[in-house]
Amino acid sequence: MPLQWLRPASLALVFALYALLVSAAEVNPGGQSREPGDVEWAKWFAIVQQKALEYSDTLPDFICVQTTRRYSGTGDTYAWVTRDVLEAELSFNQRAERYSHIRLNGKPKKGPIESLGGAWSIGEFGSLLRTLFLPETQTEFTNEGREQLQDLAVIIMKFRVLKERSRWTLSFENSHSLNVAYHGRVWVDASNHQILKINQRTFPLPPTFPITYSEITTLYNYVSVSGLEGKKFLLPQTAHVILHERQPPIRSLNVIDFRDYRKFTADVRLVPE
Repeated sequence: MPLQWLRPASLALVFALYALLVSAAEVNPGGQSREPGDVEWAKWFAIVQQKALEYSDTLPDFICVQTTRRYSGTGDTYAWVTRDVLEAELSFNQRAERYSHIRLNGKPKKGPIESLGGAWSIGEFGSLLRTLFLPETQTEFTNEGREQLQDLAVIIMKFRVLKERSRWTLSFENSHSLNVAYHGRVWVDASNHQILKINQRTFPLPPTFPITYSEITTLYNYVSVSGLEGKKFLLPQTAHVILHERQPPIRSLNVIDFRDYRKFTADVRLVPE
């Protein structure tokens, strides 16, 4: 598909800064749904919530390579056409995410990553988890059962967040912005209460808003960080971001891979594939 057919849309996970200052010691289950008298479920959920709130605090300062393959599609065929490949150094330092050494289709690009247009996402490291489990978000959780994920036993929880409590904001062409209600599932490692996967998707959006649907899936894994040998850290492995525009009806898909995790240093260099 010629690039001029694409209209720039931006998908940002924009969260209030004060959310990062809320005490991780608060473990009130909030809107969790459980059967009366189910004390074990309440205790289990409280541990999951606390670990989610403390997740960013447990991460080391690191650098990794983030590769985003962006696809687009039109019509009803759902056939994805490659648009471009975006590479960047992603550093996590002092609990903040920063992008540098950005390349688009192998060519260096100046300016912030948001200036490249198209669909993009931020917040895979901690913000998404923390926001979902903050007591003031009042997320409604329900126990959906067990299954296997990455050869691990997991417990699945369904959830939903009301618009009034949401910090998920969809932005379009820097001219439209909307906080959205959303729902989804989280997959929790049954052995240690760590979250291994999150899927969240929007409820129906207003007909006047230029975006009709969005969905984000983030998969975490236990990985080694070069320079910090002897311990594995739970870090994002892949993320999928889906965005549907209303007029013209264009769909965007970002397939994001995180690799080459290593200890943070001030001098970073993009590692080519």
